[in-house]
Amino acid sequence: MKSKNKTCPVCGSDEIYEKKKKHRIKEPFAGEKNIEIIENVCKVCESKGDFFDQNNKVIEENIKELKQRSVENILKYFIENKRSLMSIERVLEIPFRTLAKWKNQITKTSAAGIALLRFIRLFPWLIDVAENRYDPKKAENIMLNNAIEKLSKITGNKKSSDAEEEKIYIGGAELSKNMVGTDNIVDSLNLLLEESFKKGQKSQYAKDNIVAKNTTATDTAEVIEPVSAKDNSNSTGEKTDNCTV
Repeated sequence: MKSKNKTCPVCGSDEIYEKKKKHRIKEPFAGEKNIEIIENVCKVCESKGDFFDQNNKVIEENIKELKQRSVENILKYFIENKRSLMSIERVLEIPFRTLAKWKNQITKTSAAGIALLRFIRLFPWLIDVAENRYDPKKAENIMLNNAIEKLSKITGNKKSSDAEEEKIYIGGAELSKNMVGTDNIVDSLNLLLEESFKKGQKSQYAKDNIVAKNTTATDTAEVIEPVSAKDNSNSTGEKTDNCTV
């Protein structure tokens, strides 16, 4: 369809046509959405684009919609995981019922508010850091403890049906999960690394033994030269009788 009373910003031609085009927008924790936008095409110079800013409003409205969906999904996640919105407000020193108002679109969520929600959704342990008044030592322990738990899930290969005590595995070493607390994280990591190193040494020793045992008689014979008949004498110089069959 030809655009009326509009000219190309490149060559000034009025031979401009419109065609509809699919455009995808995406927001964290909100998924993605395909929308339809208009692309202008100049028949003379073949330039393409949104010459007359027809798509900005459509794109902005859909991004706004996805941001709100992101807020709702994040808050729904915390509710489903038994973390009350009131407790989050208290810890983060957010005014009472702010999160509920954001969720129900009673008030508009600010850009800073959306950023905050995304951070605590990505790293829920940041809420525990805030609850401990941002104490540097406790914050470090909380972070390391969270890392150990993640590592245990990745490297432990534990099944939920296992009845035995859950252990943390790193590099072949293991540590009971109940031995890991916020006060001994560094000691626990040092123990894991030390045990891992020892197991690595034992593993290499076992491999060396296997190689030694698998050495064939042929290999040994190539190293030791055979003794000829004329050299068949003892250390005292006495010759021994050779038996022939």
